[in-house]
Amino acid sequence: MKKSLKFLITAVVVLVIGLTVIFAVSGRKPKTVIHCYEYSAAYDYARDFGYDTYIIYGAKAPDFSADEDSFEYKETKDGLMIVSYSGDGVEVYIPKEHDGKQVIGISPGVFDDVKVREIFIPFTVFKIQCIFN
Repeated sequence: MKKSLKFLITAVVVLVIGLTVIFAVSGRKPKTVIHCYEYSAAYDYARDFGYDTYIIYGAKAPDFSADEDSFEYKETKDGLMIVSYSGDGVEVYIPKEHDGKQVIGISPGVFDDVKVREIFIPFTVFKIQCIFN
């Protein structure tokens, strides 16, 4: 009888600890919504890191050039990397190109000081090295 009671108490403690961990981890979901094309690099990034996604379909494509001047760029052999952002972060539109050159990525730290609510990422972007707050 004592062994059964001891086992039951241990099982309940393990269950409570397990549920606490599950609820704590599930509550840490990022707030940013990533708007992207299905099966793009941005789509994979969003799924891998637990961001909510909204799939962009051709007929509903946003104006990706809306925030073009809010970024600073660094040229690489493959195209342009975004290295800084000066906008407000409510809705961020990553441009497909800038000055005729394709935008291919977002460098680390670009959005560290900005609370991004929604970000629209075109299919041209295949390097995402930052975290969205």
